[in-house]
Amino acid sequence: MKIKTYTAPTMSEAMDQLRHELGENAIIVSTQRLGAGAGIRLTAAIEENERDDEIEQLYNTEEPQETGLQQEIRETLAYHALPQPLIEKIILHVKESKNKNGLVSFASALDTVFTFHPLPEQIKGQAFMLTGTAGVGKTVMTGKLATRACLSGRRVGLICADTVRAGAAEQLVAFTNILDITLLKARSPENMQSHIMALRKTCDLIFIDTPAFNPFQPSDMEYLTACIETADALPVMVMPAGVDPQESVETAEAFAEAGAVYLLATRLDAARRFGGVLAAADAGRLTLCEASMSQNVTKGLSPINAVSLARLLLTSSEESDSATRKKS
Repeated sequence: MKIKTYTAPTMSEAMDQLRHELGENAIIVSTQRLGAGAGIRLTAAIEENERDDEIEQLYNTEEPQETGLQQEIRETLAYHALPQPLIEKIILHVKESKNKNGLVSFASALDTVFTFHPLPEQIKGQAFMLTGTAGVGKTVMTGKLATRACLSGRRVGLICADTVRAGAAEQLVAFTNILDITLLKARSPENMQSHIMALRKTCDLIFIDTPAFNPFQPSDMEYLTACIETADALPVMVMPAGVDPQESVETAEAFAEAGAVYLLATRLDAARRFGGVLAAADAGRLTLCEASMSQNVTKGLSPINAVSLARLLLTSSEESDSATRKKS
């Protein structure tokens, strides 16, 4: 494992340094604001001996014959409405092997194309800023993450930065009353950072619920960028399954440009097609961290990895085929 630390005036500049040196598969381990005018310190890690199959493919002049497994996975990805270039990228990495079953081969390809890593909740005082468009479930996910941390014995602090939506703070109050944790309201990026500093004195983890941001409204994205660059918190984009893939690509690109580094997928239990989430992760170069399979605040949220994603994609498409056959 190769670990590198980067220091820059802003989060976006630090991310540019990271991607230039370590590439798109690097995992964000931690971020730290160094104080007024001192910039951002970002720590990232990557496996050192990664193979680049895409480069090998460029030098392979023979037209490869697509295997049965590749055809099956292509049909699965098409069912989930992934953009065609992304399908081709995944298929390129699907290698059949006598030592691997189809699920493992599919998972291996997904692991090459996407980056998976749980939220780094083991770091004491780590803050997570949940962001996204309207109605994606940021507040519920904030409550879920806080509940999970509390049930594991961690001391948790909550910050509500959503001063726009009516009832946003009240919804979090319901969680804080049950969990007996602190809730603070932030009305500006600077106010958010001061709350984070205060909560770190007593809390193991801090979760921040932000207002809804319109990715196509420059003023919204400028404010989000200011929040990310001012507050010492890891930005996590929340996106539901079942959204239009092209729309999700443009949304993810806007949030990634503002500084988002993780993607938390929601409503996987209420959708059959997950191409939008995967297209967003690919377009925004976002790390897939968690998946929510239930609206119940005490369950249904867990880290996602290549194997669980491969199984989910295959199972949902097979269930749809079975349902279609029964109707006919």
